[in-house]
Amino acid sequence: MKLALALAMGMGLAVTAAPAMAETKNPGTFVFMWTDDIQSFDPAYIANTPSSYGALNIYSRLLNFNGSKISEFVPSLSTEVPSLENGLIKQGDDGSVSYTFPIRKGVFAHKVGVKGADGKITWEYYDKLTDAQKAAIEPGYGQITPDDVRYSLLRAILQGQSWMSNAITEVITAGKYTDIAKWVETEGKVKSVDEASPETLRAVYDQLASQIVVDGDNVTLKLPKSFPATLGVIALPFGTSVLDKEWVASVGGWDGSGDDWKKHYRPELGANPLFADENGTGPFMLEEWDRTDRRITLKRFDNYFMGPAKLERVVMRTVPEWTTRRLQLLSGDADFVAAPVEFIDELSKTEGVKVIDGLQKVFSRGVFFAWPLDDNDNPAIGSGKLDGAGIPPDFFGDIDVRKGFNYAQNYDALINQVLLGKTVQSRGPTVRGIMGYRPDSPVYSYDPAKAEEHFKKAFGGKLWDVGFTFTAYVTEGNPQLTAALSALQMGLSRINPKFKMQIQALPWASVSDKLNNREKPAAPLTVMGWGPDYSDPGGPLGAASYYLSPTGLVGGMAGKGYRDLMAEKFKPLLDEAWASNDPAVREPIYAKLQEMSYDYATTQFLWEDFGYVVTRSNIDGYVDNMILYGAWDFYPVTKAND
Repeated sequence: MKLALALAMGMGLAVTAAPAMAETKNPGTFVFMWTDDIQSFDPAYIANTPSSYGALNIYSRLLNFNGSKISEFVPSLSTEVPSLENGLIKQGDDGSVSYTFPIRKGVFAHKVGVKGADGKITWEYYDKLTDAQKAAIEPGYGQITPDDVRYSLLRAILQGQSWMSNAITEVITAGKYTDIAKWVETEGKVKSVDEASPETLRAVYDQLASQIVVDGDNVTLKLPKSFPATLGVIALPFGTSVLDKEWVASVGGWDGSGDDWKKHYRPELGANPLFADENGTGPFMLEEWDRTDRRITLKRFDNYFMGPAKLERVVMRTVPEWTTRRLQLLSGDADFVAAPVEFIDELSKTEGVKVIDGLQKVFSRGVFFAWPLDDNDNPAIGSGKLDGAGIPPDFFGDIDVRKGFNYAQNYDALINQVLLGKTVQSRGPTVRGIMGYRPDSPVYSYDPAKAEEHFKKAFGGKLWDVGFTFTAYVTEGNPQLTAALSALQMGLSRINPKFKMQIQALPWASVSDKLNNREKPAAPLTVMGWGPDYSDPGGPLGAASYYLSPTGLVGGMAGKGYRDLMAEKFKPLLDEAWASNDPAVREPIYAKLQEMSYDYATTQFLWEDFGYVVTRSNIDGYVDNMILYGAWDFYPVTKAND
C-alpha cells in the first residue's frame, strides 16, 4: 500500500529568478536532480516508487502501460496482450483462468555469456561484442527465453521480500495467499518459513511451479480462479521485471532449484547479489552507482530490442537542498529538479524553465468517518454522549449525520482557492482512468439547506437541538488537508453554532495509532488519502476494495460499523465484479459501486490529487502514468540543443 502524502504548501522565502542560460550543457545527458534515493536495483527486492526508477529503465516486463493510460497495455517481452478475444485468456469450467504470454525472440540482455576457445563462459557487454563474439554466445546466456520469464516470476514470489513481489503471489493464488510465507505456513501447519520442513518447502515450490509453465515459446499463468488485475500487476516495474537466470546464478543468486529456494528467501539488502548489479534488457544500463556522492549514472543500451533511447546517459543526483537544485536548474546544469510547490508559479515564468502542472494522480483525498468509536477515556469524543459536550460512539453510524457533513463541505472553494483549480472533485473511490469512473456520477456540493435537512433528521431530531463537540485529526505539515477540515469546520458552525468540530494536527505516527484499533478506533473523523497498488478497481489492492470492502484498508481503520455496512451493501457487488474477466460485465458494477458510495455517504470524497514536473524548456517526452506514482520512464525523453 502507498500512503499518499499531501504536497506541502507552506510559504517559502521569495527567491529572485536568475537569468536562465541559453547554452545546452551536457548534450545527450539528462541530469535528474531529486531528493530521493534508490534502495536497490533488484526488481524483486524494491517496494517504493524511487527504487522503481531503476527497474523501470533497466529491466523489461512482459507488458508495458500504453503511455499514460493505466488500464491499457501494449506488448513488450510478450508479443501480444492476452485477452478473451485473442484466446490468450481462457476460463475453465471449474472457474480457473489462464493467461498465456507469447515470448518475443531475439532479445538480449545488457551482458551475455560468451564461450571462449577454452570452453569457459565470460559475461561481456553485448554492445561491445564483435561479430565473432556474438557467434560465440552460449545459447540462453543473456538471450531471454520463456524459461527466464518463468524463473523471474518464481524468484520474485519465493524471495518474498517486497509488497509488489508478494502481489504476484496474490495473482498466482487468486488472492488465497498474500505472500509465500502464508502459503508455507498453511501448507506445513507451522508458524514461520523457518519452521517448515524441506518436504513442505518443496511441496509449495512444486505447486507454484505447476502454475507458471512453459510451453514452447509461451509462458502460461494458471490461476485457480479469477484475478482480473493480473495484467495490471504484470505491467508494474517491480518483481515482474525479467532477469536472465544463468546470469543471476553466476553472481551467486538463486539458480532455480526447487530444493534450496529458502536460502534466498528475504535476503539482507547488502548480501543480495543484485543489490548494486544488474543485467536487464531495458533501454538503459547501470554504469555507476556512487553511494557516497549519491549519484547514479545510467548508460544507453544501444541494442535495446525496441530501438535505442534518444538520450545517451541519465545522471540521477540526490540533492536535499532546494537552493542548490534551483541554481543548478537555472544554470542549465540540471535538466529536471524536484521543486517545492510554492515555487511553481515563479518557475513557470522563468526563462528556460518549463513547468508541467496539474498532473493527475491515482489517489484522492477524503474525510473518513469511523464508528463505533473508542469510548474508553477518549478525549476526541468529549462526554461520549449526545449532549452538546461530545458525541456518542455511534455518531457517524447515522446516515443523516454523514450526509449532513457531506453537504457542509465547500468543495468548490477548496478546489479553486486552495488547490488553485489544478484538479477536480472526487466522485468516489475510483478516479479518472480507473474502471467504473464516470464523469456524470453524483457528487455532493456545499448546500447548507440540505445539510440542515439531514441534521434535523439525525438521532430523531435531537442532534439539531443539542449540537455536538468532537476533535478531528490531521497529519501535521499538510496545509491542504488542514484547509479541508477548516472549511468543514466553518460550514458546520454556520449551519448551526452548536456544531463544534475542533481540529488537532499530529505527527502521522500519532494519527495512525488512533486508527489502529479495528473494532473501535479513537479518531471520529480523519482527513487523508490512500492510493491503490494497481490500476484495477477490484481485488485485495484495488481502489474500490480499499474503500468499500469490509477487509479493505479503510475498513480496517473506520470501525466495525463501517465494515458491517460494507459487508451488507457493497461486498456482494465487489465479489460479482471480481468473479468476471470481462470488462463489459465488470465496468457497470464498479460504476454502480461508485454511485452507492454517494448514496450511503461512506466517505467525504474531496479531490483527486495532482502533481507537477519542472524541467529545462528543451526537455520533452515525459509520459505521466499515474499508477507509476510519477516515476520517470527515460526511454521517450529527448533533450534538444538550444
